[in-house]
Amino acid sequence: MAHANIHNILYSLQHGFRSKRSCKTQLVEFVHDIVSNMAAGLQTDVCILDFAKAFDKVGHHRLVEKLKWYGIDGTAKRWIQSFLSVRKQRVVVEGASSEELDVT
Repeated sequence: MAHANIHNILYSLQHGFRSKRSCKTQLVEFVHDIVSNMAAGLQTDVCILDFAKAFDKVGHHRLVEKLKWYGIDGTAKRWIQSFLSVRKQRVVVEGASSEELDVT
């Protein structure tokens, strides 16, 4: 995060994982904008996109190349590459485990 902040990589209105910018602050700003527009008699158009699993839909090679372009290299890049490689998952409920499966 320090690297991203120093090099101004993230969009200024990005919320969710930044210091003092949570999902709650995003919602508060969104509601404030809508209410302000309503009070001013302005139209507000909203487009809602579901980025669930977006991280897993990006080509991993492309993601690593983009990290390099942003100056993220060395240990941090290797850690992310490792996370994206040979991933497996299983579900554990009340001590019972499912079969471990590859995450592609």
